[in-house]
Amino acid sequence: MTAHAAWAKLLAVRTVLFATILVFAISGCATTGSGSVPKSVALEFHGKPGELTETRYYSNAHIQSYEDGQLLRDRFEGVDFTVASKVTETLPTSHILKFDVQTTSKDGTVELHDLAFPELGEKIDYVIRGNGEVLRAGSYAPESLFYVPALPIPKAPVEIGDTWTMEHTWVSSRDGIPLTLQVVGILKNIVTCEKSGVCADLEINGHVKLGAQPANASARFDSRIWGRVLFSLQRGDVIWSDMRSSEEMGIKNDKMAVRSCMVSEMKLGGDAKIQFACDPNDEHVTPTPRY
Repeated sequence: MTAHAAWAKLLAVRTVLFATILVFAISGCATTGSGSVPKSVALEFHGKPGELTETRYYSNAHIQSYEDGQLLRDRFEGVDFTVASKVTETLPTSHILKFDVQTTSKDGTVELHDLAFPELGEKIDYVIRGNGEVLRAGSYAPESLFYVPALPIPKAPVEIGDTWTMEHTWVSSRDGIPLTLQVVGILKNIVTCEKSGVCADLEINGHVKLGAQPANASARFDSRIWGRVLFSLQRGDVIWSDMRSSEEMGIKNDKMAVRSCMVSEMKLGGDAKIQFACDPNDEHVTPTPRY
């Protein structure tokens, strides 16, 4: 199993997530010390035809390979890239959204397909339902990483402290292994941001597990995914994110360990509010910024 294959499994939840347009439908309202914010939010994917957003990402992975307990390879793999997303059509009655995703700049050698993003110069046309189900991802197969749902979406409006789950299985393109993503979403806070706007602060926790038992009974596979995402209800998009992951797989004293991180920020005009760098060995997620 290659390092990129391991990397892709742990990035499934965040990569498709950051390439979509999200809008929160608001239900209910309450007044707090920070201003008027909704009491509950209902998550749904939708947008307006012609909407164009740009988001910059920085991804970094620390990959270590061991043989007979001895460290053989120790390297970092990073990439800094920008993705443009444009809504092409909406079908409100059927709750379907169509949009194009294109990488406009890239600095690094990491293959973006392993992160479920288009390579530089490539455009992927997506069709999704409002509940996050991917109906089409360009010419990629439905069992591919590109079809992993963008976000764990609750079936009803949620309030601060509420949790919900998502599970999805796909097949690794490099080795044909079925993988199952299990994540929990938590609404941590609803805050004012972007001066007059409102943002939802989400926490994501989960893991990836093998969809079938390994042939070798001594084989082991452990993973963990965690992080925070800030959404603007006013814009309906991801403004900022910080996602972390760790993974270890192997047989006896032969193993591979992968730790990774990814930060992102939407281009809202002016200078970036975050530093486009992250340490994959640091388990602490950056505090959610205020815009």
